Amino acid sequence: MKTPHRITLICGGRKKYDPETDSYEMEARKTITVPCLVNKVSQSKVFELYGNRTDVIISCRFQQEQAPFTQAVYKRDTYEPIEAIDAPIKGAVRLKKVGPFGR
Repeated sequence: MKTPHRITLICGGRKKYDPETDSYEMEARKTITVPCLVNKVSQSKVFELYGNRTDVIISCRFQQEQAPFTQAVYKRDTYEPIEAIDAPIKGAVRLKKVGPFGR
């Protein structure tokens, strides 16, 4: 499989509650840039699968399965994983476009 695109995966970076100090602390963020194949899902298919006409969904296929991640950055846009795709390659996911800093 050809992997002409690059995507940056972001792991962590969410607030975590610490009961000992009774406060929320930010987890460390880890970023990794990996090669992939990105295809945009058509709006008619997005409406058929998710019932929404405004969401921007991309499918991303990696050469190998990736560790769980919370966000991804592709072409300066931020995406969040919504589901794994049933594809021959285990590293295939669908990502939904969100604002630059999450929802």
